[in-house]
Order: sequence, then structure tokens, then C-alpha cells
Amino acid sequence: MEPKNFYLKAFNIVDNLNEMQIGELCNTLTQKEAKKNQVVYAKGGDKKVFILISGKVKISEINSSGDEMIKELILPGDLFGDVMLCYEGSTYEYAEVISERAIYYAIGQEQLALLMRSNHALTMNYMAKVSEKFRSLENRYVNMVTKDVKSRLLYCFREWAKKEGKRLGDKVVVKNSLTHNALANLIS
Repeated sequence: MEPKNFYLKAFNIVDNLNEMQIGELCNTLTQKEAKKNQVVYAKGGDKKVFILISGKVKISEINSSGDEMIKELILPGDLFGDVMLCYEGSTYEYAEVISERAIYYAIGQEQLALLMRSNHALTMNYMAKVSEKFRSLENRYVNMVTKDVKSRLLYCFREWAKKEGKRLGDKVVVKNSLTHNALANLIS
């Protein structure tokens, strides 16, 4: 496994930080690993922010009918967990590994906020990652409200192919780790 700073640089978390600042951030991160179907976090526990290094994670919530609603698929480089540093609302969200295994970094929300108070470049990088996340969620919401199921499914496949697809000749191949039911939950 590469050192932490390698992944932080690859995922644009530490742009414009000097080596001392990168080292300080790396020292506060804890590396963890989880296997398929293992829950990485559930709201209501310790407030942490996670950065996925490898694997795939789904963010889900159980609705009032008891059905799972997939909110987001997390890919390497994505943030998840308690990313809104000052939010105190209640939700029943959880993150579950859907690949064979996942490796991720974890940092306490308070630790991250403390580092960001003294490091404006880290704050800007974090804000850029969170903005990217919200832009993606906003696009999904607009598609859900304005498009029919077939169009949403095609949009989902196009986005998936852009993020994870491997070009083979004139085709794009995507490794699927979702069940039919999970895919239906993702686009509904």
C-alpha cells in the first residue's frame, strides 16, 4: 500500500499544502479496511469524515416503509460520512461496502475542523471536494424530477461509464457490483 500522502495528492486533497502540512494531516488519518457487506459507518456514531482509497461503498438510508434507498455510490477519491462539519440534523444514513473490499482513511470531524482553521489551503481543497459532491447530487435530483425511468437509467449508465468504464474497442465495459434491486433503488 502506498503512503497516505500519495493518495491525498492523487485525489487533490492536499493541493497547495507544504510537506509539513501534508504530514500533519497524514498523522491524523487512520487507515481502515472493510470487506463486502460490512457497514463502514452509520449516522449517530462518532462524527467522522472518510476518504475512500479503493473499492466501492454505497450510501443508503432506510425509509419509513423499511425499504433501502441508495443515495449515492462512493468511488475512490470521494468523501463520505459527516462531511457537513456543522450539521446536527438527524438522518439514518449508513455506508456499506459493495466491492470485495474497501480501504479508506478516517478522521474525526473535530480534528479536521481544527486542521482547517489553521490551514486555508486545506479548507479550500475540502470545500472543492464537498462542492463536487453536492453538484453530483444536484444533477441526480434534477434528473429524478425531470426525466422518466428509462432516461434516468441511461443517465446513470453514462455517468457510471465516465467514472469507472474501461474502453474496449468501440465499447465501454463497467464492472457491476450492484444487484438489480440496488440499481433500481439508485435510479428511483
